[in-house]
Amino acid sequence: MLGLLKDLFAHQAWADAMFFHAWSKAELRQDPELRARVGHMLDVQEAFLGVVKGEFNLPQGDSAADFDAVKARCIAAHGAWDAFLSTLDPAGLDRIVQVPWFPDPPCRVPVSEALTQVCLHGQHHRGQNMSRIKALGGTPRNVDYIIWLWKGRSGPRWAP
Repeated sequence: MLGLLKDLFAHQAWADAMFFHAWSKAELRQDPELRARVGHMLDVQEAFLGVVKGEFNLPQGDSAADFDAVKARCIAAHGAWDAFLSTLDPAGLDRIVQVPWFPDPPCRVPVSEALTQVCLHGQHHRGQNMSRIKALGGTPRNVDYIIWLWKGRSGPRWAP
């Protein structure tokens, strides 16, 4: 399971980089819906990272941040996940964590399921974002997992 989760996070980094390329057109960079949704995605990624590390703090994302700041935050988030995943062993996947924003009843899940949620949540919103890019006249990218596999599991290409 650990190998699959690491693959899902690697795919997520690649897919996020592809999304930022699609979003990088000057006329799309200021779209408030894209900025808000990407900010939310990053808030959730950072919150879950804190939960699984036992260091939970509410994310302090800036909803007014410009495109470059949001992109830098995303790159940093992926770096933080890579660092965490490099220390995780199979036994650590079974450790139970509590998701503090669902207090009643308490939401307690294994680390493996918390990590799965991060990837599925990102995939959901990334699809919404690609649809938004298309609606704004941009060119969305196909970031399906199978495409990533077919392309050789390439790493993220953040530079233009």
